[in-house]
Amino acid sequence: MEKQNPKDTVNEAASAIQDAARKPMAAADRIARQAGETLKSAADRLRAHAPESGMAGEVADIVTSGVKHAATRLQEEGFGGMVEDVVAIARRYPVQTLLLGLGCGYLLSRRRRS
Repeated sequence: MEKQNPKDTVNEAASAIQDAARKPMAAADRIARQAGETLKSAADRLRAHAPESGMAGEVADIVTSGVKHAATRLQEEGFGGMVEDVVAIARRYPVQTLLLGLGCGYLLSRRRRS
């Protein structure tokens, strides 16, 4: 009976884990691209129904521009890019991230009691 090298066993396990992680990430990226398309069409509808001039028109331009930019990034980078952005923000603002997490946890616990 041939004894398997522990390094080979670890490499096989790592490969199996990576293969298992690829499917959900591919599905998440597909969903992110679809969400990007939906955001773009929503921005187009908002712009079509918003006033052309005045302060409301300027605000509509800014909002639709921001939504379209976010949708494009979502389509290009997918779910992985979103996760990287959230991690970067959490690293840049650790205290605020902790407080936000605590606040969300508190609100969720209050909602469960109701």
